[in-house]
Amino acid sequence: MTTDRISALLTLLQDEDTAIAALAMEEFLRLGGAADETIAEHQEANDPQLRRRIHQLSGIVSRRRERDKFVKAVTEQNGSLWEYVVEMNCLYDSGCNRSLQEQECNAISDALSGKPVGASSIASTMRERDYTVPTEDIIDVDLFLVAQVTESRYGSAPLLCALAQEAGDRQGWESTIVLHGGRFCLFDREHLLLDPTQGWHLAKLGTEERIHPCSRKDVVLAVLCQLFLASLIEGHLRELHHFGTLLTTLNGDSLDTLPFPLGTADPLR
Repeated sequence: MTTDRISALLTLLQDEDTAIAALAMEEFLRLGGAADETIAEHQEANDPQLRRRIHQLSGIVSRRRERDKFVKAVTEQNGSLWEYVVEMNCLYDSGCNRSLQEQECNAISDALSGKPVGASSIASTMRERDYTVPTEDIIDVDLFLVAQVTESRYGSAPLLCALAQEAGDRQGWESTIVLHGGRFCLFDREHLLLDPTQGWHLAKLGTEERIHPCSRKDVVLAVLCQLFLASLIEGHLRELHHFGTLLTTLNGDSLDTLPFPLGTADPLR
């Protein structure tokens, strides 16, 4: 792109009309490396309007890169489910404190140390810390964001499974997240099923009982679907766009595959 073109976009970026400035930002975001150079050059611009818009542009570029990094990690199965759910929260809310989530997971893991670690001790520890799943089907964003869940000790089954699984893993307990009777549960090598939805009920499964093992990506997609649905019901377009982008990207698609107002697909076809 020519210097004259970049200069023209910088002029548009200073426009009082936010719609015009937004269009200029969209053009900058298509520039790749040239956008980084423009941001670095003008982030301390004398004009306050330009400086503010450049900082906004920098924030958008940074968030997109973090999103792309997250999608790559999930797609390549590089990282734990616990890391994924924490990152999902941080992508949604930049103020999410990672260290607080680690402190809580470490506290659960420490509570397991010094005693035989297994499904029974995991269940009792999670009960002692009052981690519960709603008894009714509630569609609420906070039930699927780990920072809110660890603070309230109240959340969705997949997030509680991810937390218990990670805490147990740090003490050498291996488990798999499975679907049993339509509910997310933990299943270990002793064929013990731990169900957070049923108050961390523990049961020995027979070989004839059917379960569906879930990959880390499966669980991430399930959580994102609920976050997308909650945003749709609550009418939060920004959140709808964010979660819709993550969902479609992880499935190898784009927002255009969704119906209006996010995409261009015809819902009647």
